[in-house]
Formats: sequence, structure tokens, C-alpha cells
Amino acid sequence: MRKVVIAAVVLLTAVGAWAQGSKDTIELTPTIGFWFGDTLARGSSESVDFDVDIDDGNAYGLRLGYRYTENWALEAGLFHESSDLVTAHDEVFGGREVLGDVKLDAFEIGFEGSFGHSRLVPFVAGGVGAMRIDPDMVGMGSETRFVGHFGGGFKLFFTPQLAFRFDYRGHFVDIGNREDDCDWWDDCAHNDDVMNLREMSIGLTFVF
Repeated sequence: MRKVVIAAVVLLTAVGAWAQGSKDTIELTPTIGFWFGDTLARGSSESVDFDVDIDDGNAYGLRLGYRYTENWALEAGLFHESSDLVTAHDEVFGGREVLGDVKLDAFEIGFEGSFGHSRLVPFVAGGVGAMRIDPDMVGMGSETRFVGHFGGGFKLFFTPQLAFRFDYRGHFVDIGNREDDCDWWDDCAHNDDVMNLREMSIGLTFVF
């Protein structure tokens, strides 16, 4: 019985140690994931006078965080996604035709706030940055736009230096439609100044 109690104490101590990174540590997380697309509204590019959808696609990236307290960290992220450009849902006859492809590259900085000190650590995160939209389609050129992001997730620590990480975030891109983005009869119903790209990703966090 005594051995069982000792083993239980040791196990609980180990579980308590497998917690989120301590103060003044660096967290490096390579990620892979899936981004859900949205509509690139007409008028957001000079030569496109109809809505174009950025389709769902795979993505990869890298997150780097500096934990300045046990519960708060500064975080930077670099992400890349390649996806198809397709005709939008609201276009004539509802068809979905591939028009080209697009590369999305984003650099974001922000904060991460985590909760608790157990092996399983939930967190929320948010920040701002820039996204380069580089379409391969006649009449569309590459542009860099402001992006904000917000979301959350969790980390599951295997050891104090290694954790599994899951993120779900929204990336809100300012596509800043021009003043002349309406049709000649002033129909602007489909225009939208913000594009919402949702991210679901996983990765391994290395703590230094």
C-alpha cells in the first residue's frame, strides 16, 4: 500500500510538472492545418467586377512565442496557404468554376493568454499583421493588406519541453474596396470590406 501511495505522489508531481512553459521561455511551433476560404468581393481588384471565392485549402506555418509571465506570451506567426480561385456562390446559375489560384502569405504578431497550470492548457490569442494576396489570374495583381486575428485552442504537454498544440482562429483581412466598386446602376449588395479566413491547425510546441 505504501508503494502505491508513493507511486501516486510521484505521478501527480510529474503531471504537475508537465505544464505550460515557465516565465522567460521561448516556444517554437511548426504547424500544419486547413484554412476555410471566403469571398474576395468585386472591386477589391481593379480588373475584376464580380465576386471571386478563395477556396478552402491546406496551409503550413511557424509560431514563435516569448512567455514573459506564466500566463501571458508575446507571439509572432508566419503562414502560407495555396488555394483555388473559384466563381462565387452568388454568381449566375450558381456554378463553381476554377478561375485560377492564389497564394496567401501572412505575418502576424500578438498576445497569447493561457489558463491553468496542468498538462492540458487552454488559451486565447489575438493580434494584427499583414497578408500578401498573390493571385494567378488574368487581371489581378498581388497586394498586401492589413489582417487581424482572434481565436483559441489548447496545448497538451507530454514533457515540460514538448506539447501538442491545436488552434482555431479567424483571420480578418481588410480588402478595402475602391470607391468605384459598384455597378453602373449602383448595385453594391455583394461588396464587403472584410474577408474572413478561418484557420484550424495543429503543431508540436518546443519549449526552450
